[in-house]
Amino acid sequence: MELVLSFNGSRGDVQPGVALAVALGARGHTVRMAVPPNLVEFARAAGVRAEPCGTDTRALLGSELVTRDLKSRNPVARMRAVAEVTHLGARAAQAELVDICAGADAVIGGSVGQERSLTVAEALGVPYLPVHYCPMRSNGIASPLAQWGIDPPAPVSRASWRLLEQILWQTSRTGENRLRSDVGLRSARRPTARRIADQGVPEIQAYDPSLFPGLSDEWGAGRPLVGFLNLAADTRAQLGADAPSAALLDWLDAGEPPVYVGFGSMTVEDPARLADTIVRGTQGHRVLVATGWSDFMSDASDDRIHVVGAVDHDTVLPRCSVAVHHGGAGSTAAGLRAGVPAVICWLGADQPMWGRRVARAGAGVSGALAALTATSLRDSIDAALLPASRAAARSLSRRFIAPVRAVDAAVEIIESAAPSRG
Repeated sequence: MELVLSFNGSRGDVQPGVALAVALGARGHTVRMAVPPNLVEFARAAGVRAEPCGTDTRALLGSELVTRDLKSRNPVARMRAVAEVTHLGARAAQAELVDICAGADAVIGGSVGQERSLTVAEALGVPYLPVHYCPMRSNGIASPLAQWGIDPPAPVSRASWRLLEQILWQTSRTGENRLRSDVGLRSARRPTARRIADQGVPEIQAYDPSLFPGLSDEWGAGRPLVGFLNLAADTRAQLGADAPSAALLDWLDAGEPPVYVGFGSMTVEDPARLADTIVRGTQGHRVLVATGWSDFMSDASDDRIHVVGAVDHDTVLPRCSVAVHHGGAGSTAAGLRAGVPAVICWLGADQPMWGRRVARAGAGVSGALAALTATSLRDSIDAALLPASRAAARSLSRRFIAPVRAVDAAVEIIESAAPSRG
């Protein structure tokens, strides 16, 4: 089969798609990826044919639209920002995706930019197979109200998702229908989520069912929970860039397991204040800081605090005591897979949901990054280090679906749902 994998967003959004692309290529399929320009070399380094599509997401994540508007306390302003991010540069990106998808038997896409992937697939007359990194459809287990610390009854949870779908649709329908017109499609009258479901193809849920008890039973085969996707060890070795340096390994060997701090691709609003909070809130602990895209705390290294650009989570996190991070799906999975309790300091999007699930599992603590103080950080680390939290994290680690099994399951679903034109 000829397959196009369209994955937009940060590296954490694109990396699971790269894992799928490598596995699909190994099964003999012709695979192309459409990724943001700043992540093309990352995908190519893994041995995947990748083409630039859309905007530079590193620049976008540092813009006021993301750092200010997406974090607004006003839910209407936040939904408008979501719509603006969705359609930023969308006409050019859609034209690029149409060219990349020429001859494809199916389009597989991540959550970010799913509207564009669906539109292009529909215009080409091929299925669109979504890959979701967290629950994004109506269900009674996990609600978007998690951002406010609310775990509502199942009927309210389902209603909250339907309401969110309508809000997103009302704020984005004009732009989305303009894009549909560009490729000769009629205007849509239903939200994207409904139109994806109308295809009758599986919606791959790339996260672990142990964090959402009962969700697999509620959704069944239509939305299979395959587990968290991750690059295979040989692909990680091929990429090489995140392998721990000799200096880092020496530092890890020189003392007690450190507290890991990393916010991935997120840009923090006041990095100086946050750096001071972390320095004061981690007194008494060694600290490993991964700066990610933000270069956060890049000049803070001393004997107690070791700063690196990025790390291979699978190698380094098992040697840490606690993982302090933003609660992205990839960071959450990596920490729990290593059996390390978490202190999740979320900014927005799906992060509050992950924080809520980790806290409910007893494997850590969660709260808004904006409310973090040195005192609350110290107390949260102490709570995460309690025997019960550490035991809960280890228990989840043992129950997690292995990444190689998760990738294989997703590949088999894709192969069964996207028959070749030949």
